[in-house]
Amino acid sequence: MGATRKQEISAETRRRLVAAAWELAAEGGAAAASVQAVAERSGISRGSVAWHFGSKDGLMKAVIEEAFRWGTDFMLERLAAAGPGAGVEALIEANFALMSRPEAHIFSTLLFEAVSRDSPLRATYAEQYAKIRGLYADHLRATGARVADPEAVASALLGGTLGVNIQHRLDPALDRQRAVTAMTDIYTDALSVTGPDNTPPGT
Repeated sequence: MGATRKQEISAETRRRLVAAAWELAAEGGAAAASVQAVAERSGISRGSVAWHFGSKDGLMKAVIEEAFRWGTDFMLERLAAAGPGAGVEALIEANFALMSRPEAHIFSTLLFEAVSRDSPLRATYAEQYAKIRGLYADHLRATGARVADPEAVASALLGGTLGVNIQHRLDPALDRQRAVTAMTDIYTDALSVTGPDNTPPGT
């Protein structure tokens, strides 16, 4: 068997393990993604987890990184489809569309564990959220929004969308679309977009 074929098999094994752990963790948190459960869900031996990731913690970190990579790509595609002139409402709607996907349950189930100071997932989660805040801030700059501190506004905006999604996970009866619409109205009014000569519209 050639080296390339071995690499392909190794990559596929790794992908299946991450996919299985993702599904299990989205359903019941990190505790549900035991090495045994991942092996059974993926159809791959338990020893492969240690071989590819070193430990269960290593596997869960890989799951978080893959989940955020997927989420980032999803949001960037939605923002691109909205067009170059899309404002903050496109950002909020992209987040709403993302969190409406069943795969996105992983973000809230693992978040509750990651916030614990001694959690092995904490550093990885913090790093990935920093990247998402960067995405938000970059979008605000690209729209020409009159924001003195894009990073701070990005943090507030991410906190708002995160809060709505957490509330919805705790109480599925919450009308998340109404909350998202209200948030969009608030931010759209507050963050007026400048015109082509860097002046407010209509001036």
